[in-house]
Amino acid sequence: MWKNVGLRAFEVWLISRLLSSPSFHRVVRKVHRRVHEVRRGEKLYDPEDFSGLHIDKPNDFKIKKFLNHYREELKDQFRSLVKK
Repeated sequence: MWKNVGLRAFEVWLISRLLSSPSFHRVVRKVHRRVHEVRRGEKLYDPEDFSGLHIDKPNDFKIKKFLNHYREELKDQFRSLVKK
């Protein structure tokens, strides 16, 4: 019995953390927008797109670019170790 109570309390805690996270709400908003576009055939516009908040993205992180650069650096380091 106490095991179930502990699991239930842990589940409630996890759900509260999930519902309080902004990233979860962004994902739900994007999924809702896509479903609406598919069902109705009309595009929904996000007000944030027009607010000017996303004009400059200085922290625009591209994972593929990073991985290519990282791989090249590892190759260069390996080459320098082999030459010695």
